[in-house]
Amino acid sequence: AAGLAHEIRNPLAGIAGVIEIIGRDLPPTSTARGVVKDVRQEITRINRIVSDLLETARPRPLQVRPGDLNTTVEHAVMLARQQALSKPITIDLKKDPALQEVNHDSDQIHQVLLNLLLNAIQASEGKGSIQVELQHRDENAVIVVSDNGRGIPPEHLPNIFRPFYTTKGNGTGLGLSLARRIVEEHRGRIEVTSSLGHGSKFVVFLPFHPPAAEIAQND
Repeated sequence: AAGLAHEIRNPLAGIAGVIEIIGRDLPPTSTARGVVKDVRQEITRINRIVSDLLETARPRPLQVRPGDLNTTVEHAVMLARQQALSKPITIDLKKDPALQEVNHDSDQIHQVLLNLLLNAIQASEGKGSIQVELQHRDENAVIVVSDNGRGIPPEHLPNIFRPFYTTKGNGTGLGLSLARRIVEEHRGRIEVTSSLGHGSKFVVFLPFHPPAAEIAQND
């Protein structure tokens, strides 16, 4: 899997470099700028597909450390905002100062949030609004991602976390599956509610204090 990812990413990096050069040389009013932007987005999408496939084939061990969950989530939100620049979508973040010392693998929780946010962006039609809120409830740090998109049909809800299950023409069906696996490896859980035509809400629960033996094993 790693070798295949390398073979795909190397030429993609070359293409991305050429596209950047072309973009810099185009006049500000050139209609070709839109094409360059589309190619950049497709390169990003292919890289994400490769990452999802690689993570599915060979998941890496968790590196759980105490850290600021607000910062981890904020980085994912900033990246998602970049992905949504061409769309009339706002992504708002509400932090919780009580979550500055949460045991988590920051890279992998970042991936969870990014997958949820990209799903929300894809579900948004017209002027979209995505809300990300951090909370603390009992013994859990909680991350809520809600949108006002098209919603998920009830018949699809039982299957959305299955690997390779997708209702989108250009999706791999791995994003939500990976998100759930990472959250469960943190001994947490992820829940979803949805209403057709009104949007969806994903809620991630991460325990403040996972079993000490498991944290030590990941050190």
